[in-house]
Amino acid sequence: MQGQAQAIVLPKANKLRLSNVPYNADSPKDILVKTIATTITPGLDRLLLTNKPVSHKVLNYPILLGSEMIGQVMETGSDVTSVEPGDFVYTFNGNRWTGVESYYGCHAEMVPTSSENVLTLGRQPIHRDLLTGLLAYVISAVEKARLDTSSRVLILGLGSVGLMAAEYLRVKGIGSIDALENFGIRGQLSCADNIAMQVNDFTSDFDDGYDLIIEATGRILLIEKAIRLLKPKGSILLMGNYEVLAYDYRLIQRKEPVIICSNITTREHLVSSQKLLESDRIESEKFFTNVFAINQFELAYRVALDSKEAIKTVISWI
Repeated sequence: MQGQAQAIVLPKANKLRLSNVPYNADSPKDILVKTIATTITPGLDRLLLTNKPVSHKVLNYPILLGSEMIGQVMETGSDVTSVEPGDFVYTFNGNRWTGVESYYGCHAEMVPTSSENVLTLGRQPIHRDLLTGLLAYVISAVEKARLDTSSRVLILGLGSVGLMAAEYLRVKGIGSIDALENFGIRGQLSCADNIAMQVNDFTSDFDDGYDLIIEATGRILLIEKAIRLLKPKGSILLMGNYEVLAYDYRLIQRKEPVIICSNITTREHLVSSQKLLESDRIESEKFFTNVFAINQFELAYRVALDSKEAIKTVISWI
């Protein structure tokens, strides 16, 4: 399976382009998936667009973005047994591109990948399937915090990650969830109880009150401001995408916090996410605030990265 496909490419910092990109998917385990829809991941994509490191990898342009895709299998390699042509799948990594750096590589009309990078849906896809990766990320993170139903949780930021964290905590039976969010419309979408626009809006009655603070804004310095709200030896879960991971430990050490990172999502988390979405226990529709055709991809990115109303922005490829 060799050819080329139209894809959203970042040829250099702060420049997006729709280009034809070659691929080579000749391994016996490779497949080719026709894209139905993808979503934009604002925190990660903002850093990639502005040439900021998001891991130990050095960014080499051009870059092909996109980590969340639903589509239909068109071709399979000789050793593929998990899917067959015609199957609908969720795809989280397109890794058979040539001539571009694949940063998950799913923003394309056709995605060449290994069969291990897809989950079979068993039916025609619907919008909620696009949340599989997001929910898996939340499941992976929250399980590290080891909460019980009596735990009190404060979420900093109700973008897509914070909003999904609140949904998952609710499903787990956590009854006390509060949040910090600047944009009122996001607070209205959330199942959180007390929602403040500024840290100082939480009065002294909330001091030493939370077992866990989830940082989901990407602004690491909020931890210093919110530390008074954490119980002594409570936990801080980092779920944002950070340009600079720097805070002054002297300002938080009196609470002796446990700092938890949340960057690893396994296939098991993806499978758990898929099952939970199928159960309808997650209120999924409120996440999808915008849908754009592929010829509007630049507008889609502006809305996803800059609009206070945007949660999950979808790009339709059909």
